[in-house]
Amino acid sequence: MKRKQEDLSLLVDEVVKDNKKLRNVISLLYDSDMEKRFLGAKALGEIAKIRPELIKHRWGRIFYAFDDTMSCWGVAEGLGEIARNIPELRGKIVLLLRKFQKDESSLQGFIWAMCRIGQVEKNKIRNFIPELISLLDSKDVYLLGQTIWALGELKISGITERIKDLLEDNRQTRIFENNSVRSKSIREIAEEAMEKLKKGR
Repeated sequence: MKRKQEDLSLLVDEVVKDNKKLRNVISLLYDSDMEKRFLGAKALGEIAKIRPELIKHRWGRIFYAFDDTMSCWGVAEGLGEIARNIPELRGKIVLLLRKFQKDESSLQGFIWAMCRIGQVEKNKIRNFIPELISLLDSKDVYLLGQTIWALGELKISGITERIKDLLEDNRQTRIFENNSVRSKSIREIAEEAMEKLKKGR
């Protein structure tokens, strides 16, 4: 974890010193490696937090770069982190993120991005909550794991029994968490979600 944090800090520092290196961060979103896509998305979020004017100034270029490749794996995650850290762009990005719902290669990142936005402003994603709950029926172990995690993080009420039904599921998956990519079983993710839901009462 410490090494990953150092990599993130180094990446962000490079962009702060040389704005042209923002393209290097964006390029990570296109990588086939889930860890690298996550690093790129988190770096975008950190840059948006400490240098929002840079992201706003480059927003047109960023938007059109993403708009041309909407099925790219890491675009949803990157947009989610920008929205999380720049409130003025949040509404526009939430609408833009809806394009990823029907793209199978982007759906897991879309779930994570909407959750990350909802953690700071749940009202912005309120219309997405019923759709998120419906994804508990997904046969895809990656989507199911990410969905359970997101529901726990957002402390959504009324789903405890449905999460309980997954406590016997030992299938392995890989999900985005807040600060890392983790390999876990559906059972482990469900147990953690149950704890979060209890605390949210």
